[in-house]
Amino acid sequence: MPTTSDPVPRPWQLLTVGPGIRHVTPDLHDRLVRLLDLLPQTRLIEIETEAGGVSVSRDWPGDRMEEVTGIEADIAAMPGIVRLTLFQAVS
Repeated sequence: MPTTSDPVPRPWQLLTVGPGIRHVTPDLHDRLVRLLDLLPQTRLIEIETEAGGVSVSRDWPGDRMEEVTGIEADIAAMPGIVRLTLFQAVS
């Protein structure tokens, strides 16, 4: 399993937010990254700690989302296209 000392290049970073963030050790960080690698449909992990909750997600570069928006607009503008709907996986 990759670790923070031996990272696999990814287009995203792990984003952890919440009062329980001090419980996110390097080992837990690596395991969360691995979960998101193995389950690409997962967009959010929530952990409850003794100090409070932690929300864990992927943090994508801003230019990536701009590219997504541009591609969506290009597809929607194609002749004969009436609607474009992107579905997120739910667990």
